[in-house]
Order: sequence, then C-alpha cells, then structure tokens
Amino acid sequence: MTTETLDTGAATQRTCFVPVSKLIVHEDNVRRTDKRADIDALAASIAAHGLLQNLSVVRADGDRYAVVAGSRRLAALRLLIKQGRLARDFTAPCTIIEPELSAEASLAENVQRVAMNAMDEMEAFARLVDDAMSVEAIAERFGASVRHVEQRLALGRLSPKIRAAYRKGDLTLDVARAFCLTDDHGAQERLFKQAPKPITHAPSIRNALSGGRAPATDRLARFVGLETYEAAGGRIVRDLFEDGIAFLEDGELLQRLAAERIEEMRESLAAEGWAWVEAQLLHGQIEGCANERVRPRTRALTQEESEAVANLEAEVETLDNQLEADADNEALWTVRDAAEAQLDALQQSHQDWDKAEMAHAGAVVTIDRNGEPIITRGLIKRGDLKAIRKLRAVESDAAPDACDSSLEALTRTPTLPKSLVEGLTAARTRALRAELAGRPHIALAFSVLAFIRRSAARADVPGLGVAISPVGFDDDDRFQQARTEAATAYADADLGRLASEPAEKLIELLALFMAETIDVTHDGASPSADRTQATADELAAVLDLDMGRHWEASSTFWEKAPKAYTLEALSTAPAMAKLSERARKPKIAAFTKMKRTDLARVALRQLKDWLPDVLITPPRAGALVVTSAGQKALAEADAA
Repeated sequence: MTTETLDTGAATQRTCFVPVSKLIVHEDNVRRTDKRADIDALAASIAAHGLLQNLSVVRADGDRYAVVAGSRRLAALRLLIKQGRLARDFTAPCTIIEPELSAEASLAENVQRVAMNAMDEMEAFARLVDDAMSVEAIAERFGASVRHVEQRLALGRLSPKIRAAYRKGDLTLDVARAFCLTDDHGAQERLFKQAPKPITHAPSIRNALSGGRAPATDRLARFVGLETYEAAGGRIVRDLFEDGIAFLEDGELLQRLAAERIEEMRESLAAEGWAWVEAQLLHGQIEGCANERVRPRTRALTQEESEAVANLEAEVETLDNQLEADADNEALWTVRDAAEAQLDALQQSHQDWDKAEMAHAGAVVTIDRNGEPIITRGLIKRGDLKAIRKLRAVESDAAPDACDSSLEALTRTPTLPKSLVEGLTAARTRALRAELAGRPHIALAFSVLAFIRRSAARADVPGLGVAISPVGFDDDDRFQQARTEAATAYADADLGRLASEPAEKLIELLALFMAETIDVTHDGASPSADRTQATADELAAVLDLDMGRHWEASSTFWEKAPKAYTLEALSTAPAMAKLSERARKPKIAAFTKMKRTDLARVALRQLKDWLPDVLITPPRAGALVVTSAGQKALAEADAA
C-alpha cells in the first residue's frame, strides 16, 4: 500500500489506497439519519465520473480502516461491487487522519457538503462542547453562525422520545423547537402523548408549554369559562382602564380544566357506543380516517313530536319578527336562542345511529376558535372500511347481490399512499394547465362555470382558484414560455389597451392566465379529495386529456407503491389477460413471493401505457354509443 504525506496547515495527512473490503464505518461518523439516501444516484455518478473525493479514514483493528467521513461514498462503492460494475478487489483513495480528529472531520464534511439532520448536528456539536470547545470556536471552525450552533445545541433539551419522533419524521424542526420551551422532559412527553397526531402546529405546543397567562378571549378560556376558572382558584387580572380586557394568570390550571372538561365529553361520547372517541385540545388533524362516514337514520316523527316542532318553529318566527323592530333586546335574544336550541334537539332526536355500524366507527370532539366544542360522529378508520361495507352489503335490499357487494368490498383495489397520490395528481395538474392554456373556449366555459357557482350558490369549484389566485407550479415548458411572453407583453397594459384588443385575443389571454389558477393536487384521503378529483375528471374529459403523453410509471413509482397495489395492477396486464384462469394463478403466486424491487422491474416491463385510476380520463357524456350489434348482444344476454 503506497502512501503520500500532505501538509494542509491544520494537520498532517497521508493518502493511500485501501481495498473496499477492508473499510468499515467508524462510530464517530456523525450521519446517522437517512444513511441510505440517494445511494443509487451516488453510485451512478461514481460509475460515470469516478470517485472525485477521497474517503477520510483512521486506522482500525488489524489491517482495517474506519471511515469517519464518506460513509455514503463507501455504501455506493459497495453497491457497485455488488452489481459487478467494480472489481471485488477495488481499492479506494483514502486520507488517513488522526483518531482524535475523527468526529470533527466527519462533522465538517457533512455540514459543508450535504445538509445534516438537525439532531445529528446537535449531538455532534454537543460532543465538541464536552471536549471543552466553546460555541464561538465551533462556529468559527465550521463556518456557521454562533446563533446556528446555539440553536442546534438547544435541541439537547428535548427528551429522547421527542428526538426519536423527529428522527422518524413525525415532527418538523419547527415543532421540535417548540418543545424546547421547557427543560422538563416529563412535561414534553405528556404533551406529546396528548397532542393529536401528526403534530404540525408549533404555536399550539408553545402555548401549551408556556404556563403563562392567557387572554380571556383565548379559545380555552372561553371553553372552560371564567367562573369555572376562578372557582378552581385561578387568578384573573383585569385592565382598570379598558373594559373587557382580562388575562388568566395560571395557564397550567387553564390547561388542566380544559382537559378535564373535554375528557368528560369524550367519556359521554364513548357511552353512546362508539368504537373509539378522540378528544383534541390542540389544533390537529384527524388522521387515518376514510372519506366515508356512518350516517344516522331518520325515523318518522311521532304526532306529539311533530306538534312540538311546529309550535317551536312558530315561536322562533314570532321572536324573529319582534327582533326586527328591537334588535338590541337581549332578553328576546335569550328566549329565541333557547327556543332554537329546543328545536334543534327535537329535530335530532328522531335520528338513530345503527349500533352495528357504531361498533366500527368513532367520534372526535374538538374546540373551535370561539371556544365552542365541535363533535363529529360517524368517522371511519380506513382499517374498518371493509367491516362497514360488509355490514351494508348484508343489509342491502337487493339480497341476491349482497354477497357480490360484500366480496367486492373485501377485494377492492388496494389504495396508494398519500405521497404517491399527491405526486400523481400534481402530474395531472401540470397536464391540465398546459392543455387548458391552449383551449380558450373551454377556459372561458370553465370561468363562467366558476362565476355561476359562486353567484348562485356561494360555492367554489374545488381545485379552481378563480379569485385571481395564480398557483405556483412546475409547469410544462411550452405553457410556461407562452405565459411568460404574454405577461411580459402586457405587463404595462391598462384597461383601455385591453379593451381595444379583439375578443379572440382576450379569450386567448384568458386561457393562459386561467390555466395558472388550476391546482387539482390532493392526497386521496382528505375530506375535499373526492370533490377535487371530480373537478379534475370533468375538466380532463372536456379536454380529452391523454395522461399517457404526460406521465408514465417509473421504477421508483412501483418501488414505492404497496405490494398489493402492484399485484392488483399486474393481474390486469395484457399478458396476464390473455391467459386462462388456471395459467394465471401460478404466475400471480410467483409475483407474490418476489421482493419489492424485483416486482417493480416486472411491473415496469409488463405494464407499458398503464395509468392508475386517479389519472384516467373518464369518457365524456355521449362518447360511448351502443351499436346495433351491441344492442343485439345485450338482448341475447337478457334473454339468457
């Protein structure tokens, strides 16, 4: 092994060539998060251009060397050897450094080259502080600001559970920082357990941990009530010079009282018979729920109930007439509110929930910004959809089809992860924008539709930001160029100039800039996803959009798709469709046993021109016509 000595000014280093088989990763290599990221891409780069930077190593046991900087390059070299693209005895250029500088060298490379995970950086900086290096010295050594180093070191206040959640991607850096408001690991972990997942709202975390005073207008203060807070020993500070200005001094007490009240509501909901009930004090999302809901079933009102409803409606109408002449009469408003509450209760009393469906569904109680509890019943977790659909199939009036419906529900196509659906619908958005920009007549029709919806029903068209709200997007090159040229040409135009343009030109411009408002991206799981998808389908049908010209499944897509989804798609491949059922079964069984990467290669080969459901353009009304031959075949089928 040949070596060469190099004087860098900071330390004397030697270079040498070491067989990859003799290299291991050193424990001081600070990159511990996402070690496998981009290894394939890096391997391809090394295969094409060679290894452009030496590995930094220290001597290890025997004839081995430990890599302290360059673990990704080492992984890429091992991959190339495994693929047979490099010889098994390939030697890599290495720079030998002193053992005491190993952690510092690893940190320097990762900070200066590829952005490190913040938690890895914090732990590495902390080790240097433990070795008596000052914050200023660390900042100067690595070209970072003192504030950056201090912010990273502050993450050391986080409990191990919070750190682990951040490493897994369950928390953003902003939310993790919010937990640093207190050094109390117990308080951090209690809040982490209580908060609805995913935790995305950092201000809610800061407010919950502050323990400071809250304004009387705070939603939790309104939810608990000032009288309840004071009765529990809470102190209120009121402004002597401004009426209505007050602050609740004991934030921790307020949090406890709010938690107790919402827990009582949760227990009351659970007693109704729901399979699960969640109570959310903080801002949060309801994760894991399907778009479908369990709905109450309405029974006919009894004669007594009907009379009570009629009397209350008449009372509310009378009070409304009185309030028109005396709108500031608080006593009348109080009576009216009470009557309306009784009317609502009566109207809801004849709605019954199916007990069997409730056993597979749940409810959530949250608090709105006005401090009012919001109860949402009938939510279905995605894992309970099959059971719900099976129940509904059994209860169907069409008894002969009940088994078929149940079977269809149990064998429905597996769904894609949210991230993949978002990527697919983003690709469709890009295609729709490009197509619409070149179809002025349809752009005009779509604009008119939006204005009609907005005027007649105060309703929006999901997926269309028609309120002059351009949506930034990585658009098709031709569309982007045409839009830029038009925007430049008319940048200084006033209404007079535009009014002098012919109608054809104005419609052409409308199409370009109308297309810029389109965004039909969704995750396939949110409450608005179905409506946005319907808008995209309708627009795609009118445009006769061929998504095959804009998107095709890549190996990355198939590797990220659930295995069950890929198997379902393969079962519909042309090559499989030609086979008999007997010949198809063993092939599907063989696919099932394959590793994900191998299965992805098969899908890539067999599913040319395939499109997922979310990208398929539905046929336009009238696009399909039953021919005379088809009518004859249908008649024969009916007769049989």
